[in-house]
Amino acid sequence: MDTGFGNSAWRYGPLATLFYELDKPIGTSFGDVEFYADRLRNVSGPVLEPAVGTGRILIPLLEQGLDVRGYDTSAAMLEQCRVNCAERGVRAEVFEGDMTTHRDPGTYEAIVIPTGSFALLTDRDSVRTALAAMYENLAPGGRLIVDVEPPSRDTTPDSGPVPHQWRGNDLVTMTTWRTHVDPVAQRTTRWLRYEAWTDGALTRTELQVFSLLWFGLPEFTAMLREAGFADVRVHGGYRVDAAPTATDDVWTFEAARAYA
Repeated sequence: MDTGFGNSAWRYGPLATLFYELDKPIGTSFGDVEFYADRLRNVSGPVLEPAVGTGRILIPLLEQGLDVRGYDTSAAMLEQCRVNCAERGVRAEVFEGDMTTHRDPGTYEAIVIPTGSFALLTDRDSVRTALAAMYENLAPGGRLIVDVEPPSRDTTPDSGPVPHQWRGNDLVTMTTWRTHVDPVAQRTTRWLRYEAWTDGALTRTELQVFSLLWFGLPEFTAMLREAGFADVRVHGGYRVDAAPTATDDVWTFEAARAYA
């Protein structure tokens, strides 16, 4: 689907970042914070989190003593991440970067990509490029741990009240204009509109074309192996070593770079 907005349309702008921060503040977990902390409990070297966002995962890992660094394509997200780090009294190296281009060969003991951020890549060629880059960036024996969303063709409109968050007397809302599922590209695209309101008057609006890839289990396993990864494991629903099921909200792949 050609959105007409180019590759930058999905990125989080200031209003989308504010909504995310209010909706999922530091300390929010869907089971992922505990899962990643457990998978990294024996890691002593540097850890990289691509698409670090506001630091929802990064900050709890830092607080547990891990050496975690992160990057993001969104300047607004990185600014909020730095604010959150300062408020929690932790220091982190976070910077602008992209999964397909970031190169720091042999540096990281682990790379973690929680919450479906990996699915924001534009197409499968980008996925292959990103996996190759991550393999290169891992030290021998280092592990990639990455969430992917199971395949979905659901276009059911959201029900209930409009998603919204209050910031003092100001209201921030998020509405979905349209959802499009492309079963050939295995992509779900949502047109999201964020709006800020003060005293009932609209003061700002921001559009985000939010497009997520989805993968089958054999397909993504094959892509990891094609990139050179070995010892591929899949955890269903943030349950360690639980077989993935069609009802899981997330599948987490774990794979290692072989020792030289």
